[in-house]
Amino acid sequence: MRDLVVCVGETCHLSGAELVIKNFMELVKKYGLENEIAIKASFCIGSCCECDEVSVKLGDRIFQVNPEQSFAAFNQEVLQSLTSQSEV
Repeated sequence: MRDLVVCVGETCHLSGAELVIKNFMELVKKYGLENEIAIKASFCIGSCCECDEVSVKLGDRIFQVNPEQSFAAFNQEVLQSLTSQSEV
């Protein structure tokens, strides 16, 4: 099980963290990844961004995403990570 941690600190919250979490939850369900990805929230993951984006951590990788990009970011970051992990 891999943790997908979404920052819900003040800046990220104002940038749409709640919607990012909602979108990620929909995608985990859509792709049947309930046993592979655990979505978690954190008040700070140490990568604050003042650019209207939400910080997200998957393993050691931290990336920023806004709610509108969350579907594409999930495909690019999460699904790609799972694919490369299964190839090892």
